[in-house]
Amino acid sequence: MNKSVIDKIDNFKKNYGVKDVELIKCVDDGYIGKRSYKVTLNDSSNIIVDKITKNKENGDAIVIIPITEDDKFVMVIQSRVNTLEGVCLEFPAGMVEKDENKYDAARRELLEETGYQADYMEKLEWHYQDQGCSSAIVTTYVAYGCKRIDSLNLDENERLDYLLMSKEDLNEALVDSKYGMNDANSKIAYMSYVLKKEV
Repeated sequence: MNKSVIDKIDNFKKNYGVKDVELIKCVDDGYIGKRSYKVTLNDSSNIIVDKITKNKENGDAIVIIPITEDDKFVMVIQSRVNTLEGVCLEFPAGMVEKDENKYDAARRELLEETGYQADYMEKLEWHYQDQGCSSAIVTTYVAYGCKRIDSLNLDENERLDYLLMSKEDLNEALVDSKYGMNDANSKIAYMSYVLKKEV
């Protein structure tokens, strides 16, 4: 990266990075909770910041890019009532459970949501889910040599099905607003895959 860009980021962090955090309010009575913090920045100014929690935890999640032995991508279609379409085309994904490492969460979610198991998986990237109101981290894994070994094992409130797509289908899905991939985590995962694996 350009040195002037790095210098600008480092200088901003020196002035406005986080110096101290104090919890001032916590509401955790449900799946979605909220915590309010008084934050002191390096310039000694104070701001109030709200943070969303999920199931009283940070809300870390994983996304899996499953690739079959014949180079097809395993995707899921899932009911998403908070979307305009009511459903989303996504890569398999899910929450990291308490005391579970992210790799094991990825293997578990892949099997539960698709019935597929990978020969091996590797970490591709990580990103913040919504850094404006959450500290949750989404980690992407690429799962190679995927084979169907089981039926779906869904949570009570999950409604989804899986399908196989070619790379060409996925490229089209990135820009198709009606039938495409409108899930931000899936888009980030796939674009990272294309940039890191194919360029």
